[in-house]
Amino acid sequence: MTENNEVLRVPGIRDVSSFYSEFGGEDVVVRPSSSDLNPFRIEVMLDSNTAIFPPKVVVHEGDIVERADPRGGVIEYVISRYEFNKDPFGDDMDHWHATLAEKGHARRTFAQPRIIVHGGTNQISVGSSNHMQQTNLTAEASELISALDAIRQTVPLGDLDADQVEALEDALLATKETATSGKKPNAIKRSLFGLRGVVDEIATSAGAGAVEAVKDWSAAATAVIIKQLAGL
Repeated sequence: MTENNEVLRVPGIRDVSSFYSEFGGEDVVVRPSSSDLNPFRIEVMLDSNTAIFPPKVVVHEGDIVERADPRGGVIEYVISRYEFNKDPFGDDMDHWHATLAEKGHARRTFAQPRIIVHGGTNQISVGSSNHMQQTNLTAEASELISALDAIRQTVPLGDLDADQVEALEDALLATKETATSGKKPNAIKRSLFGLRGVVDEIATSAGAGAVEAVKDWSAAATAVIIKQLAGL
């Protein structure tokens, strides 16, 4: 297998998008399923089952995505679906959305986690001869809450009226509460769709005279919501 430092690096999502440059990316190696194509290294937006690629990157369903495993070696994913998302506002947010299926990873070199699913919450216990550590992690909640915070922190408050701000705050709070309550993914999806409806209404009510700040924010917020929906 070719070493990562021998693989050509190509411009990543944060190199070509001013919107995604505000978020943290992760380096991966893409190994095409076709032997005629060379592997390459690229920075993408990545979570457990999705990756966001720049619009001009040539990747195909069936290609392998390698992610560094902190335990050593790599985790391999297969791209099971690859779809182009066009930014309707033309605001530098076109991207490819890849759905990933985990193929396998290097052998663990530390205590094997024991995962118990209870009420939508993963309880991960890692034991040793000396101690036991237990951490409760609400599935996908941390990333979703970070995304909601990013939407909230970038709101052009000076360009919205009080009712719009209140509706948005209510929708964000409802989505956060749903995400952290251990409810099923369908419930979280409903909350996200509700939030998207509020964002769309704000953009629509602004109309043709909308200031650029509102238009840019609504497009960015919609892209973030779509990414979260795709990950559920």
